Amino acid sequence: MVNFFSHQQEAKRNTTLLVVLFLIAFALIIGVTTLVIGIGFGVMESRGQPGGGGAQEFAIDPQAAMMTALVVFAVIATVMLVKWLALRPGGHVVAEQLGGQLVSPDSQDPTERRVLNVVEEMAIAANMPVPAVYILPEESAINAFAAGYKSKDAVIGLTRGAIDSFSREQLQAVVAHEFSHILNGDMRLNIRLIAALAGILFISHMGRMLIYSGAMSRGRNNKNNIGPLIGIGLLIVGAIGVLFGNLIKAAVSRQREYLADAAAVQFTRNPDGLAGALKQIGARQQGSKIEHKNADEAAHLFFGQAISRWFSLMSTHPPLEQRIKRLQPSWDGNYPEPQSFHAQPESPDSSAAANAAMRSERFAALAIPALLLEQLHQPQPAAKALQNLFVETLTDGSTKFDAAQQLALVELALPALRKLGKPEQAALLEDLKARTENADLFHWGLYQLLARQLLPDSAFAKRLGKGQAVAVTLRALADAGHSDTAEAAAAYQHGIKRHFKGVPDYSATEVTKAQLELALNTLSGWSPTASERLLKCWIACVQYDREITADERKLLLTLSACIDEPLPDEILDELQQD
Repeated sequence: MVNFFSHQQEAKRNTTLLVVLFLIAFALIIGVTTLVIGIGFGVMESRGQPGGGGAQEFAIDPQAAMMTALVVFAVIATVMLVKWLALRPGGHVVAEQLGGQLVSPDSQDPTERRVLNVVEEMAIAANMPVPAVYILPEESAINAFAAGYKSKDAVIGLTRGAIDSFSREQLQAVVAHEFSHILNGDMRLNIRLIAALAGILFISHMGRMLIYSGAMSRGRNNKNNIGPLIGIGLLIVGAIGVLFGNLIKAAVSRQREYLADAAAVQFTRNPDGLAGALKQIGARQQGSKIEHKNADEAAHLFFGQAISRWFSLMSTHPPLEQRIKRLQPSWDGNYPEPQSFHAQPESPDSSAAANAAMRSERFAALAIPALLLEQLHQPQPAAKALQNLFVETLTDGSTKFDAAQQLALVELALPALRKLGKPEQAALLEDLKARTENADLFHWGLYQLLARQLLPDSAFAKRLGKGQAVAVTLRALADAGHSDTAEAAAAYQHGIKRHFKGVPDYSATEVTKAQLELALNTLSGWSPTASERLLKCWIACVQYDREITADERKLLLTLSACIDEPLPDEILDELQQD
């Protein structure tokens, strides 16, 4: 059996090393660019002894050299910032730049509905809001991607070739692969790589501009223009920088793909589904190649190798054969005939089909009525359905849905709610806020999840100190699982003793909804490493008595989603064992 957990650990270590190499390369590029510009403008020059004799000396004006380096850094950083800001609105920008078309959450097209259903199933299994779905209609190759900064602006994209070729279990596996990129924080890393390479590429653009300006000035008999020489130097430096930048980007991407493959199998428990999807790529002449003009800068986002590379070190993805062998060590190396999903019926008697159906079975176990699901796919009916849910639960004191169903309803409704106008969103949130002011923490948490998905980040700018934020959330979880104060205090202490120092005592911590909101604001900006420590702290608290109650579990999942650290059951089980 393949040890997928060890693959994840190995990929994480290698990715850290490669990011460090990227930063070193970036510093060297700035230094060499400064040298080229400095020599051209006399900041650094070669001087001989008077009369032409003696050794040559290399003279440097330190102050001028430093200023040149700062200017070079500022220019590159500005280009990177502009590119980053252009992508800042979210994954939909990347999808649209690749020719993607948004799939409406209430689409009745059978093919689109099939994709939407699988994405919804995976989102519910991951205990996270359902992302928007884009299709690249002009791409006949098999590929997919995830893009965005946070779950609120994440998108899943698939090519027309992918949705026309995959069986349901293969589609589930590929969507799970893309969800793992979201859960692993790869989306933020990928967009930063796009911005970084844009800054390096600008050095070559500056070189071309100087060469062009020199060619124009020669027509005016300007023989002293050194711009073309500097331009040639910058063009060479920029080309080398882009080459090494792409090499490191490709290496980072290859490691993240191994990690996503392993996580997808951990997520679906079905290595054959992902292996089958990869084999379908290998079975086609077009493979996974993306034809769009912007494919190059986004190549590392995709499920498969999106552009052709003339040698393997430039490839953003590991070879298909290696990826398949990791999933199926006994694979004979032969690819199947290309097939469409219509020609791949799922046998209910096969174990592979049973494994692939696990997610949809879990979704079916929620027993959400079909009519309600249809309402959740449309903006106005979705808003009304959630209002009715809160009225039934908080006003009438009775509801047809348990906590897991209620969380799922909120997550399923979000794509439709994002299509509401801003005034309609504000009215909905104001209504739900008023209804949850005196409600239990779980329903207040559901409102917070909706608000954090629909409102801008600036609405949650106020924060607490880090230690106080940990203490407030930890006491909320401790109190949710223990009516006895002494037991709650012991659970609280059990949570912090292994993971945090300097956190206020249980008795010194007050939990109000206002304080808890500020605590969530603070914790949502933490690094992945700090967030992992926080989740382990929370889990240690709720399993102090060796049992996670329904109240503890539903509050834990809701708080995790509020800080943009969704907890799939597989990750929750893994963290419980630590």
